[in-house]
Amino acid sequence: MPLSEEYRRQRVEQFEQFEREAQRDTMWEWLRAAGEIIVWTLAGLACIGLAFHTSDVRMGWVWWWLGFVVWVGGVSAALLATYRRGQARGDW
Repeated sequence: MPLSEEYRRQRVEQFEQFEREAQRDTMWEWLRAAGEIIVWTLAGLACIGLAFHTSDVRMGWVWWWLGFVVWVGGVSAALLATYRRGQARGDW
Protein backbone atom coordinates (compact mmCIF):
# COMPACT_ATOMS: atom_id res chain seq x y z
CA MET A 1 0.00 0.00 0.00
CA PRO A 2 1.55 3.33 -1.01
CA LEU A 3 2.06 6.08 1.54
CA SER A 4 -0.19 9.07 1.39
CA GLU A 5 1.40 12.31 0.23
CA GLU A 6 0.54 14.10 3.50
CA TYR A 7 2.10 11.38 5.66
CA ARG A 8 5.23 11.32 3.50
CA ARG A 9 5.55 15.12 3.70
CA GLN A 10 5.18 15.02 7.50
CA ARG A 11 7.89 12.39 7.78
CA VAL A 12 10.25 14.37 5.54
CA GLU A 13 9.68 17.53 7.60
CA GLN A 14 10.23 15.58 10.82
CA PHE A 15 13.51 14.10 9.55
CA GLU A 16 14.68 17.53 8.36
CA GLN A 17 13.98 18.91 11.83
CA PHE A 18 15.92 16.06 13.43
CA GLU A 19 18.83 16.70 11.05
CA ARG A 20 18.90 20.42 11.94
CA GLU A 21 18.89 19.58 15.66
CA ALA A 22 21.70 17.05 15.20
CA GLN A 23 23.80 19.57 13.25
CA ARG A 24 23.16 22.21 15.91
CA ASP A 25 24.20 19.82 18.69
CA THR A 26 27.34 18.87 16.78
CA MET A 27 28.25 22.54 16.23
CA TRP A 28 27.80 23.32 19.93
CA GLU A 29 29.97 20.34 20.79
CA TRP A 30 32.75 21.59 18.50
CA LEU A 31 32.50 25.06 20.04
CA ARG A 32 32.64 23.55 23.53
CA ALA A 33 35.71 21.52 22.59
CA ALA A 34 37.40 24.60 21.15
CA GLY A 35 36.61 26.54 24.33
CA GLU A 36 38.00 23.80 26.55
CA ILE A 37 41.18 23.63 24.47
CA ILE A 38 41.62 27.39 24.68
CA VAL A 39 41.09 27.39 28.46
CA TRP A 40 43.59 24.57 29.07
CA THR A 41 46.13 26.13 26.75
CA LEU A 42 45.87 29.49 28.49
CA ALA A 43 46.10 27.86 31.92
CA GLY A 44 49.25 26.01 30.89
CA LEU A 45 50.77 29.12 29.35
CA ALA A 46 50.00 31.07 32.52
CA CYS A 47 51.97 28.54 34.56
CA ILE A 48 54.81 28.64 32.04
CA GLY A 49 54.70 32.42 32.22
CA LEU A 50 55.18 32.21 35.98
CA ALA A 51 58.35 30.24 35.31
CA PHE A 52 59.85 33.35 33.73
CA HIS A 53 58.83 35.61 36.63
CA THR A 54 60.58 33.76 39.40
CA SER A 55 64.13 34.34 40.52
CA ASP A 56 64.65 30.77 41.73
CA VAL A 57 65.80 28.38 39.00
CA ARG A 58 64.30 25.29 40.65
CA MET A 59 60.96 26.96 41.16
CA GLY A 60 61.09 28.12 37.55
CA TRP A 61 61.48 24.55 36.37
CA VAL A 62 58.60 23.46 38.60
CA TRP A 63 56.33 26.09 37.04
CA TRP A 64 57.57 25.19 33.57
CA TRP A 65 56.78 21.48 33.91
CA LEU A 66 53.53 22.16 35.73
CA GLY A 67 52.45 24.37 32.86
CA PHE A 68 53.44 21.72 30.37
CA VAL A 69 51.46 19.04 32.21
CA VAL A 70 48.41 21.28 32.59
CA TRP A 71 48.54 22.31 28.94
CA VAL A 72 49.06 18.92 27.34
CA GLY A 73 47.00 16.98 29.88
CA GLY A 74 44.08 19.40 29.70
CA VAL A 75 43.99 19.49 25.92
CA SER A 76 44.23 15.69 25.76
CA ALA A 77 41.41 15.28 28.28
CA ALA A 78 39.24 17.78 26.40
CA LEU A 79 39.76 15.98 23.10
CA LEU A 80 39.10 12.57 24.64
CA ALA A 81 35.92 13.79 26.33
CA THR A 82 34.74 15.36 23.07
CA TYR A 83 35.36 12.12 21.23
CA ARG A 84 33.47 10.09 23.81
CA ARG A 85 30.50 12.46 23.79
CA GLY A 86 30.47 12.34 19.99
CA GLN A 87 30.46 8.56 20.05
CA ALA A 88 27.58 8.48 22.53
CA ARG A 89 25.64 10.93 20.37
CA GLY A 90 26.39 8.95 17.19
CA ASP A 91 28.46 11.56 15.37
CA TRP A 92 31.15 8.99 14.50
